[in-house]
Amino acid sequence: MITALALMLGLFGQETQPSQTTQKGNQLVKVELLCDRTAVRPGDTFTLAAKLTVEKGWHVYWENPGDSGMPTRITIAGPPGFSIGDPQGPAPEREEAEGDIVTFVHKGEVVFLSEVQAPKDVALSKDGASKATFEVDAHWLVCQETCYPGGGKARLEVPIAGASRGAPEPAPANEKLFADARARIPHPWKDLEGATLAWSGSGASYALRIEVPKATALELFPITGRSTRVNGTASASSAGMCRLTVDLAYKEVAPAEPPRLQGVLVVTSDRGKTSYRLDAIRSGTGK
Repeated sequence: MITALALMLGLFGQETQPSQTTQKGNQLVKVELLCDRTAVRPGDTFTLAAKLTVEKGWHVYWENPGDSGMPTRITIAGPPGFSIGDPQGPAPEREEAEGDIVTFVHKGEVVFLSEVQAPKDVALSKDGASKATFEVDAHWLVCQETCYPGGGKARLEVPIAGASRGAPEPAPANEKLFADARARIPHPWKDLEGATLAWSGSGASYALRIEVPKATALELFPITGRSTRVNGTASASSAGMCRLTVDLAYKEVAPAEPPRLQGVLVVTSDRGKTSYRLDAIRSGTGK
């Protein structure tokens, strides 16, 4: 796998290369935009899904790509007055390559969900044919042995239904896709019952110990600031408790901000795998 830096150097090495590599990257990933209902009414809250289908054998990158790669970026735009939340995607997979290169990737079908609030004063046409148009703009780096930058857009027109008394509720749409995608989005940390966080260390070196009862394995996909790096993780399981210790190092001996680690923790138990959003600050609180 080539690194992001090597890729950029290669892209600007020849005038003809950028269009060729981008075209290849565009072909390896397909973009769709879908809604969880057949129509929306003024004031409704609904969900849009940006679906990326990655060619078999290839992958794109999580928000923290790891030792190489570039984050996948998803932007959804809509009509004035519609409030669109940030896209929420699934936990990544860990990918290891020669040279101890570890990356965090997505493969196959990857779905990002955004909650949308429709304004209460949506204008309706007299013939009842009003529609709200949404567009997703996605950018990625898709890799196998070689990497290609790419991007794509998709549009979706969602009918606007009347909100008069007695009007039928808009029907659900794409139910399986949305159910599967919601199940894969990391849960809030408070949903992880019995989990504890404990900090230790001082100066420029700290460690965070995570303990989860009834878990058989823990895997962390970290997100850190520019002044922090994760030096390593180690896990152990015994007596119905699984422990994960994360070692962190800071560029400053006494960082101005309290030590903090964000990311996604994947918990394996006898019920399968479930992921949780972690936001641990020196006080030991998680969000």
